[in-house]
Amino acid sequence: PTAPEDEVQWLLNECSRYLSPDVRVSRKDVLSAWRGWRPLARDPHAAPGAPASRDHVISRDPHTNVVFAAGGKWTTWREMAEELVDEVCVDFENAEPCSTTSIGLLGRDGWEPTLSVQLVQHGGVRAEVANHLSQAYGGRAWDVLALARPTGKRYPRFGIPLAEGYPYVEAEVRYACREHAVTIEDILSRRTRLAFLNAEAARDAVPRVAEIMTEELGWSEEERDRQLAHAYDYVKCFGGPIADKTEAELR
Repeated sequence: PTAPEDEVQWLLNECSRYLSPDVRVSRKDVLSAWRGWRPLARDPHAAPGAPASRDHVISRDPHTNVVFAAGGKWTTWREMAEELVDEVCVDFENAEPCSTTSIGLLGRDGWEPTLSVQLVQHGGVRAEVANHLSQAYGGRAWDVLALARPTGKRYPRFGIPLAEGYPYVEAEVRYACREHAVTIEDILSRRTRLAFLNAEAARDAVPRVAEIMTEELGWSEEERDRQLAHAYDYVKCFGGPIADKTEAELR
């Protein structure tokens, strides 16, 4: 799904109404634009005519007794898990309710408020990189840094950037591969957020990401070329500063 050019331009036109006349917002100021599709779930075992849900659905197949979850969104994944586990536990006598709310996320161990300072002092990375690693990985930030290669500079000593001006570093690509990342698309949009922040920067990062992933995953030349082609097509979905005015009407 790509962001329609008319909607991008409409947002720019609206911005111009509220900003100072000295600030001229133009199409080239758009670094990235995207849209997504929201899944609607319909419970196949609900009463006839029941509406599709914008939230998740937890249901039980009456024939197989299989419990399943459908729909939902990233921000409620733990709630979905809790409701699913609780529904499964109905079948078990004396089963405890789901304990997800008392279980820390991966990276909780080793995290503390001063972690970013420690990453700067002992990890030799820039403050922006340290803050990002601390927030994104928690205590696992040290595991990411263990994969970092020297920059060849006195400062920062570690943390080769994937794109100038952004805190993402090459070591994150290596770490992601060891956490089962298998596509360049995954690296650019989910393991990091580069494609959402700057489509051109993401496009420039594609070759280096492919190079690192080839080293980590042992891609053949054919697989690397396939991944490159897919990644470039994928980045085109993010409307950067160059407008695609096909079928556009707004100015």
